[in-house]
Amino acid sequence: MSPQAILRKPDASPPLVVRRGLMPAALIAEAVDTLREMLCPEGPGEADLDTLVDRLRARDRSGLGAVYDAFRETLIFQRLIAAPALVEAAQGLVGAARLHAPFQHAVFRMDLAGEAWRGFQWHQDAPYNVLSDAYVTAWLPLTDSGVANGSIQAAPALSDRLWPVDIRYKRDAEGRRLSTRDAFIAEALQPRFETAAETLELGTGDVALFHNRLVHRSGFNPGPRHRYSVQVRFGDLMAPEMLARGWRNRRVDGFETFKILYPDLIASEETP
Repeated sequence: MSPQAILRKPDASPPLVVRRGLMPAALIAEAVDTLREMLCPEGPGEADLDTLVDRLRARDRSGLGAVYDAFRETLIFQRLIAAPALVEAAQGLVGAARLHAPFQHAVFRMDLAGEAWRGFQWHQDAPYNVLSDAYVTAWLPLTDSGVANGSIQAAPALSDRLWPVDIRYKRDAEGRRLSTRDAFIAEALQPRFETAAETLELGTGDVALFHNRLVHRSGFNPGPRHRYSVQVRFGDLMAPEMLARGWRNRRVDGFETFKILYPDLIASEETP
C-alpha cells in the first residue's frame, strides 16, 4: 500500500506546538500531592512520588493499579483537563467556538522505569480517538519528561497524512494477550520515522499540543525516574463530521469507527 495514495489535505495549524509554563504550578503540585496521598494513605511524609510508587509496586501491584484508575475520578484531575489556559490553547489550534472533549478520552499515565513491555510504538492518535478531523491532543507532564525517562518522540515532517496501521492486542510482561488493543503504524513502515524523530524535553507546567496526524511514540523509560503524564483530546463540537455521527465516539477504542472511515488504512488486524 503506497502512502502517496492516502494523502490527506493538512489544515493550517502546525502538527506540534509546545507551550512552556502553560499550566499553573500550583495545580500541578496539587495533582502530585494528591497522588502521593493516594499511594500512602497513612501519610507520605517527605517521600517523593517515585519512592511511593516503588514501595506500593513492590508489595501490591494491583493496589498501584487502583490508584491509577481512581486518580482519573478525582476533582484535581478534572481541574487539570479543564484548566482555562489549556482549554484556550486547544481552542486556538482547533479553531472552534465550542469544544468537544469526551471524558473517556482523557488519560492518566504512569510509565514506570525499566518496564520495556510498556513502550508505545510509532502511531497517530486518529485511529484511537475518532473525533472531528481537526482535533488535537494535549500532553502534559506532571513531572519532568525528557530523554532520561523516555519522553515523547515525534516526527512532524512525516505527519502530513494518515498512515496504515496494524491493529494488535496489547500484551503484558509475560506476553499474555490483554483485552485492549493498539493501532501502531504498520510494522514495515516503522523504521522510516527513526531518522526524522525528535525527543521533546518538557518540564512541569509545559504542554505539548499536537494534531491527530502527528506521528509520535512514548519511548521505553530507561529510568531511574518514572514518568507521569495526562493526555486530553479536544475537537470541534459542531464539526459537520461530528454532527453526521451524532457525536458517537469510542468507549473502548476508536478502531471500529476508524475502519469504517478509512478501510484502506488497515494494513492488518489481529482477531480474537
